[in-house]
Amino acid sequence: MFKKLIALMLVLCVLLACFAACGEDAPKGSFTLVDQAGRSVTIDDKVEKIVSCYYVSSYAVMALGLSDRLVGIENKADTRPIYGFAAPGFLELPAVGTMKESNVELIASLEPDLVIMPVKLAEAAEALTGLGFNVILVNPESHEALCGMLSLIGEACGASKKADELIKYYENKMADLTKLTDGVKAPKVYMGGNSSYLTTAPAGMYQSFLIGLAGGENAAAGLEGNYWTEVSYETILAYNPDVIIIPAGAEYTAEDIIADKQLSALVAVKNSAVYKMPSGIEEWDSPIPSGIVGAMWLTSVLHPTLYTQDNFASDAAAFYETFYNFKPDAALLK
Repeated sequence: MFKKLIALMLVLCVLLACFAACGEDAPKGSFTLVDQAGRSVTIDDKVEKIVSCYYVSSYAVMALGLSDRLVGIENKADTRPIYGFAAPGFLELPAVGTMKESNVELIASLEPDLVIMPVKLAEAAEALTGLGFNVILVNPESHEALCGMLSLIGEACGASKKADELIKYYENKMADLTKLTDGVKAPKVYMGGNSSYLTTAPAGMYQSFLIGLAGGENAAAGLEGNYWTEVSYETILAYNPDVIIIPAGAEYTAEDIIADKQLSALVAVKNSAVYKMPSGIEEWDSPIPSGIVGAMWLTSVLHPTLYTQDNFASDAAAFYETFYNFKPDAALLK
């Protein structure tokens, strides 16, 4: 009896070890998700092949440890430095389209188990659904929606544990930054748009969220909307920001702003407090999985005595090592 009991325990140990090895990625059978467009999507088996039609979802695929499952990617992948560092194989994948249009025939020929598309491609999503493919639509235009997208992709692909880990990192780091700047005077921050510094981020944009999280006050918080909004020189002069931030993808420089005589009366210009976000890895002002790194960088700019550049560089390097499996060169973080 004792030997039989030992044998049974050994069998149980083997089974438990097998379950542990399989982990979340083991097939779960049929299950239904609701995507960020409110569509119900039923997935019948393990997701082995993924097509991502949107750079934000491609970044999420990397951050969730699913890079080896991607078989198709958005156009212009070679313009995104992060792929060269974290997933060079992405650069060899078929380009399936843009946020405005996608190549349904090419996507279908890749025989994906899951297609991830932005909500703007709802029509193409329905065409692929009609062909029998699983498609989830995502719309990560805020911090909450970004976390929702990560959870959605994680659940669809058996990577919920990694998604939860990343979201938990956000929560902890957000709490740290908030505590760090609690009670400290918030500098007024003006963030220029990508195409012109005569556009700015209104209250509804993700960039406004980053400014607040970094202990700043968005100069354009009184503007409504969720996209870059055109403003006049008079408006910027009335804002009179303490700091001007230029997004990583901007077509102009800090020198352009400082040299503009119509802005010479600004406190930010007088103090040369005009900074462009680093662009060597990703555009941190966007609602992407590493957007929290943008808040960390901005905190180091707005409150350099509380959170130094060295603090930021150390935290950012640890983030990329944990979620993207590479250590960035320090020069890329400045």
